[in-house]
Amino acid sequence: MHKVLSVGSASVDIKAFSYQEDIRNAYREGTIDLVPGGVARGMAINLKQLGFESAICSVVGNDIFGEYIRTALDAAKVNTQLLKTSQSGTTALFSVMGAQGGPASCVYSNSVLQEIRLDQSVRSFIAQNGIDTIVLDSNLSMETLGDFYRLKQESILNGAQPLFIFQNATSPDIAKKSLQWAPLIDLFAANEFEAAAILETRPAPDHITADRFREIGFNNFIITFGAEGVLVSLNGKTWIEKAYKPAAVVDTIGAGDAFAAGFLFGLLNGKAEKTCIRYGLACARETIATRDTVCGFLTAEFLENYPYAQN
Repeated sequence: MHKVLSVGSASVDIKAFSYQEDIRNAYREGTIDLVPGGVARGMAINLKQLGFESAICSVVGNDIFGEYIRTALDAAKVNTQLLKTSQSGTTALFSVMGAQGGPASCVYSNSVLQEIRLDQSVRSFIAQNGIDTIVLDSNLSMETLGDFYRLKQESILNGAQPLFIFQNATSPDIAKKSLQWAPLIDLFAANEFEAAAILETRPAPDHITADRFREIGFNNFIITFGAEGVLVSLNGKTWIEKAYKPAAVVDTIGAGDAFAAGFLFGLLNGKAEKTCIRYGLACARETIATRDTVCGFLTAEFLENYPYAQN
């Protein structure tokens, strides 16, 4: 069984949507949901549900939101030994506001995540618990990102089995942070907007986009394109697959992370590439149909018995 440490954001997401047209300075009736969020948190729970030993390394504030996140992670049986409580910062918050006929607007407050460090306690945890896979999001400081890649380089130089590193682009404004370590990244994931920020042009799900990512230095990567599907490249081969049509589109937040978790589950378990993609598409499809950022019934058994032929 693989042992995974997810490092990065554990936040509270505030999601507001109105079916009325977005008019400047207008008050509109709509829906507002408050749910646990964050890339590292979502990946940690998804991977735990899929059967891996899963732990999280993050920081929350000494506030009601921090307790909310910690309680939910404990309930999901994710190891929270490295989920620290800041004495000065407040829990990370992410808000997304959308309205009928207009693009969504996102605002976040993530400064507390700069307190995440690869210190001796984290190094000891990795060694003592036999962690073999690291999931990183791009909310980490450049220093902390660099420290994790240097840790991988150390293991290679010492002749040890190197850590498998999955890097998430996370958001367009920080998608480029990990580019200098591209050759050390075992699997990179971005959505179409993050890919556009990296390439500085709008990408398409085609071989041209795959070639451009390889030129940057990425060997294995996933790019999700929403309803258009997904582009996957592994060891020089490229697959372009259509998305599975969801029974209902309730909320798309978390779908990309769900795809990554399902794909990573298959990849680490030695499944064929097409099977990995099917796992990812199934996880994304089911997550879109829930208001939460994680779908609670995604398990290995669920994926094995999923009706893929119907999608």
